[in-house]
Amino acid sequence: MAKTPELITGICRQWLFSPKGEIEGVLLAVKGAVVQLALDAATGIALTRSSAVGKRIRALATADHSPKTAGAAHPVYKFVSFADAAGEAADPPGADPAKAVLKGVVAALHYARHGEPNGVVLETGEFIHLRPHGMALLGLGVGAEVRAVGSLKLTVLGLPMLEAHQVNRIVID
Repeated sequence: MAKTPELITGICRQWLFSPKGEIEGVLLAVKGAVVQLALDAATGIALTRSSAVGKRIRALATADHSPKTAGAAHPVYKFVSFADAAGEAADPPGADPAKAVLKGVVAALHYARHGEPNGVVLETGEFIHLRPHGMALLGLGVGAEVRAVGSLKLTVLGLPMLEAHQVNRIVID
């Protein structure tokens, strides 16, 4: 049975680092108590870019009652999504991540490790990954307008990255 996420609203007191130096959590002051919010690395980066110590954070999270947290100094919650002012998911948990859409104007081509073009960077900084065969199929260049559908995640810089399945109504396999 899936746990229902609860709204956690608090003031950021401290970032928590992983052994690799990534942000893996945040301590929040919630109604006079300390609560820990566990994050994945990409969400941690995004949060540090949009918030700061002393700022309010609003998220939906589930309580972590695993054996690992049994001796914790404070309650630990697992991040589910950011929440809007009404306490609703800013990125709804029921949304199909394979149906995300990014659109904009190409500012630069992106290149794979061996130098072949494998995607585009939009003027907003968002990255659309197309793989080399997708780039060859689409023939996109700087200034091109794109509307891409695919699976969305965040880069380590906290910017959206779309693994495209379709661009400008052309399916990429």
